[in-house]
Amino acid sequence: MKKLALIGLMSTLFVTMIFAQGDPKKAFKRAKSNLGTYKLDQKKYDKLLEAKKLIDFASKDANYGQKAKTWNLKGDIYNALSSSVQIQKITDPSFKDPYPDAGFTAYESFLNGLKFAEKKYQKSDALKGLSDAIAAVSNAGIQAYSAQDFAKAYKAFNIGLEIHKLLKDNGKKSPFDDKAQLHNQLYITGLAALSSKKYAEADKLFSQLREANYDKPEIFDGLYKVKLAEKDTTAARAILDEGIKKFPGNKALMYSQINDYLATGKIAELVDKLKVAIQGDQKNASLHATLGNVYDQLSQNAYSAGNKAEAATQFDLAKASYAKALELDPKNFTSVYSLGTLYYNKAANMSAELQALESDMSKAGMAKYDAVKKTMNDIFAQALPYFLQAEKLNGKDANTIIALKEIYARKNDTAKATEYSEKLKQLVPADK
Repeated sequence: MKKLALIGLMSTLFVTMIFAQGDPKKAFKRAKSNLGTYKLDQKKYDKLLEAKKLIDFASKDANYGQKAKTWNLKGDIYNALSSSVQIQKITDPSFKDPYPDAGFTAYESFLNGLKFAEKKYQKSDALKGLSDAIAAVSNAGIQAYSAQDFAKAYKAFNIGLEIHKLLKDNGKKSPFDDKAQLHNQLYITGLAALSSKKYAEADKLFSQLREANYDKPEIFDGLYKVKLAEKDTTAARAILDEGIKKFPGNKALMYSQINDYLATGKIAELVDKLKVAIQGDQKNASLHATLGNVYDQLSQNAYSAGNKAEAATQFDLAKASYAKALELDPKNFTSVYSLGTLYYNKAANMSAELQALESDMSKAGMAKYDAVKKTMNDIFAQALPYFLQAEKLNGKDANTIIALKEIYARKNDTAKATEYSEKLKQLVPADK
């Protein structure tokens, strides 16, 4: 062990001496030798780390920084740093990559290798290194996407496409010569572009796949979202319709169409769409809750139009849908709140009817007024348990607190009404 420690110390002193002397030539040679040692025995990870320090030093030199061999070696070292991670994790599962952006550095290094190449073999070395770098940047992209760093993921995946183009422009083979591999790379790059709000780039990539008849419904959903972001709703809906025709029953496209109908107020048309969606995803509480919301709106529309029978039918359908959503997800705030709102809105709609009866002071008129008022208050009372449950799930929702304050005020429970009035002030403080 003492001998190994002494060798390590001598190696460190040698590197320090090179830096102190400012000798890029020695740094280059030593870096090349260390990389060769590491390739022969990948347990010697310290040699690779030493090579990295040496080549970084050499590449900053005014002379060596303009040599193709410097940059090609730097690219090789950084490619090795990227691929070494999995090897290190075999012996140490807790190993953390000290240079997660090594693939990007490798790519930039080989570009400089091409730039300064004076001989054919130097150019070939740079192009081969770029081909090898695709794996490194792809790994960086996958890690970034998993971490939801979509801008970095897009950068990494797009570099892969740029390398592919460079290789083809120079008559070389590429990992993306396989059409399926190329389409997959375009696809994941498009997804990363969309997620990072690079809409123009996403549009270009998804459109390319669309023209190639790529068999993924997500490209239509992606293009739809791109066009919406660009505020081209006509094109967005045309793309969505095209996607649904090509991939009928696809959930992502169906959900996008449902959201589009909600946004444009196509309430009646939504019922059939939601029923179809639920048939394919019966345990999706959100779908049942959305259907309940549609029935709720249809109930209110029918009541406003004076069709009380239809309003009652739609009310019952809404109640059943919300109840199903709650059954599937008992702690879902939206479903609980929606059930409370369903009763609250029904009672509130009766207020106009009550006001119309106020002017009739006849015995029959007053009796009818009292009957409607009692019914209205009973319905408000039915809403109360749901709003109390909603408050337990989310005590900071102002609409829930407002509903509770109003219901207790109607019940002439001054203490409770005041309590919720104070809670509301804390949630929505008055302007000073």
